[in-house]
Amino acid sequence: MTGFTKAEIEDRGHPVWAEVDLGAIRHNVGVLRALAPSSEVMAAVKGYAYGHGNPASARAALQGGATRIGVARVGEAIHLRADGIEAPIHVFTEPPPEAAGTMVELGLTPAVYTSQFAAALSDAAVAAARTVPIHVKIDTGMHRVGLPPDDVEDALLELRALPGIEVEGIWSHLAVADVPGHPFTSKQLELFEDVDRNLDRSGMRPRYRHIANSAATISMPASHLDLVRCGIACYGLWPGPAFVGSADLRPAMALRARTNMVKSVPAGGALSYGLTYGLERSARVVTVPAGYADGYGRGLSGRASLLINGTRYRVSGTVCMDQFMVDVGDDDVEIGDVATLIGSDGDERIAAEELAGLTGTINYEITTRIPSRVPRVYLNELRLNVGGEVGRDNGERDLGG
Repeated sequence: MTGFTKAEIEDRGHPVWAEVDLGAIRHNVGVLRALAPSSEVMAAVKGYAYGHGNPASARAALQGGATRIGVARVGEAIHLRADGIEAPIHVFTEPPPEAAGTMVELGLTPAVYTSQFAAALSDAAVAAARTVPIHVKIDTGMHRVGLPPDDVEDALLELRALPGIEVEGIWSHLAVADVPGHPFTSKQLELFEDVDRNLDRSGMRPRYRHIANSAATISMPASHLDLVRCGIACYGLWPGPAFVGSADLRPAMALRARTNMVKSVPAGGALSYGLTYGLERSARVVTVPAGYADGYGRGLSGRASLLINGTRYRVSGTVCMDQFMVDVGDDDVEIGDVATLIGSDGDERIAAEELAGLTGTINYEITTRIPSRVPRVYLNELRLNVGGEVGRDNGERDLGG
């Protein structure tokens, strides 16, 4: 589902939507650039831009000063290229070798860590008469993907001998940078720097070296090197609890729904599946048309708060697939009032971190699992006017998914 204006949300009958402030994304990327002034910024937009939507989020990150974009899968890169994103797009994980031709055709920058994929990429590059920049992934201790540090020099010798391939970068990924001062992060950085020094001595140091994620960009200047890869911080969400308030980040997403039922329920009544919420006195009960199929998880049942007319209420009973209920007492809530599930209403705010804490997960998962059936409304678009001047539209715009 693509982006919509608020008027289209009403006309098409969407009861729940996510508002994404592209101005906040631009601002956050600018903050990250200032924290790493000697490094380029790569904005990670994998997972549908952590749920914020693409390619609108990718474009906002580039407008904010990012020079490169990172995705997890070739399909995500296809989506960006199809919408006119021309910046370098890094694919963090090797796809099946059969996808090498598509990567070459689209001018993508692959991560490489197996000889099988490198060979397929070389064949595809030669067939297309192109040279493909690659970034070699090094496993410094997370043990997900990548080459062992001791194998990197030999691997680079082999890669440099393959036609159609240019080793443009080396990179690794930090496992616990979200815990400031953790000794394993320093160990990973030291391993990476050892590899870098060895490559320098042998005359094979590539143009780009990168290991810093959002957390390291904020807290570890020594990790910035040539490029920092920032994901969650681009969207104004904190890399971990210890980072809250450590930088001027602005949350970019709000999740809202329009109430569709208000009823009076007598004392002794109970609500939702399992009748888990009983009423000890008569109350007005509001139905909110959002549920776990919209990414508002069942684990929030009876625990999460939401905002209606600037007032906090608790989810009352079990969250259903498409709806949940709220006991508002005697308060004046009417059908059509907006319920804020994530975001601000008046002086109150529901943060993604708050919902994550209630369900034992991380803010990444809260936003990323909001599916495409929830339309995105993009706010504060920067657009090109006639003559190429950049203008600002402070309202909502349909920018695509």
